[in-house]
Amino acid sequence: MQLILKHRRKSNELIKLVLLVILLKFTILINAQKTYQKNYYNNITPKTLAEAKQSTLVSEGWIEQNQKTDYWKFYHKNGKLSKEGYFKNGKTDGFWQFYDTNGNLEKKGHFLNGLKTGYWETYKTKIVVAEGHYKNDKPVGHWRFFYPSQQLKEEGHYDNGLKTSFWTSFHSNGKLAQEGHFIDGKRSGYWQYFHKNGQLQKSGEFKFGEFTGYWQFYSTNGKKQSEGHFKSGKKQNWWLFYDDNEKINHKCQLSNGEKNGYCLMYKNEELISAVKYTKGARIKEWTDLKSFKKENNLSDLKSQ
Repeated sequence: MQLILKHRRKSNELIKLVLLVILLKFTILINAQKTYQKNYYNNITPKTLAEAKQSTLVSEGWIEQNQKTDYWKFYHKNGKLSKEGYFKNGKTDGFWQFYDTNGNLEKKGHFLNGLKTGYWETYKTKIVVAEGHYKNDKPVGHWRFFYPSQQLKEEGHYDNGLKTSFWTSFHSNGKLAQEGHFIDGKRSGYWQYFHKNGQLQKSGEFKFGEFTGYWQFYSTNGKKQSEGHFKSGKKQNWWLFYDDNEKINHKCQLSNGEKNGYCLMYKNEELISAVKYTKGARIKEWTDLKSFKKENNLSDLKSQ
């Protein structure tokens, strides 16, 4: 009798084990099954067709093993499509398109493992305003940017997301606006800037993205307005400023972008007055050359 009971207990345990394995396999099968999911704003899932018509979708697409997969669509609160594309293992993968709240295409391109890759285009009012390539979610290679009129605005190269090598920019009328080189995303070396009428506006050197060395500035009619030195992005030493006839109007000693030393005023190339500054503060003024020479050593007028 005891032997029979013992045998029955083992049989019951075996049955329980089999049922547990079946339940486990069924659970795995259910979780692995691909299902279509809809998500709504305010996390309210409609229970009837009438409620569904009054609810606004956030997104809809396929779920497999609790991860987004295959084709998905996302929506703005006004019901317009905001983006659409593919997922793989829960990450954006493949071709995607993005839209504004009016339904106009904003940009399109490919993803790989959740990162932008390959050729992308950006739009504004159905016009391409930027085009170029991505690698690992960063711009690379040659890029071009456009005005809404389709006129070229800017073009140059990226390396690992940073501007590099030679870049040019243009005014909306097609005239050259600026040109020069970048190193690691910062302006470097000789640059030129131009007014909309094509006249040179300014020219000089950059170092690590800051003005450096000698720069010259010009008006829209091509006449020189000022010139002088920069150091670490700030005006330094003597600066010359010109009138409409390109004659010196005044010149000043500067330090770290502030007047620091003398400012000499001229008329018809003749010195008529002078002012002394310390760290931008006005100290004293002379209105004739004789008194100025009497109280000051002309060697002080040398570059600092």
